Amino acid sequence: MTCGSVARRAATALGRWLGAALLVTVLAHCGPSKGTIGAVLSRGPDGRLFVREVPEGLAAAKGGVAPGDEILLIDGRDARALGPKGLHEALSGNVGERVKLTLVRRGEIVRVTLNRTKAEKYRVDSSGGTPE
Repeated sequence: MTCGSVARRAATALGRWLGAALLVTVLAHCGPSKGTIGAVLSRGPDGRLFVREVPEGLAAAKGGVAPGDEILLIDGRDARALGPKGLHEALSGNVGERVKLTLVRRGEIVRVTLNRTKAEKYRVDSSGGTPE
């Protein structure tokens, strides 16, 4: 079983557990060179993608991404059009690689460029996430 298939299965299981919201954790890791933006995201019933949690010390927190931000574009691609696999592929990559996000925060457009950080294990439960 490949790392990608494990991550997809975990995202699917968590999505079912949360009901209508599809939870995608972009913190799954497969080796020391795998990087992530370091955020927990949820998709609303209308397909919009929101930042749910931003663990300290990872790319999203370092770049100023905040819980409640809506992600419109990932490297110019419409976040609403990306399924779980496409979303994982767009946000993960090698440590240090850049990813550009276009966000909506309190009605304002915000553009950030993040340098992917090493993926960390992060447990998500109904009361929020805690590092493992």
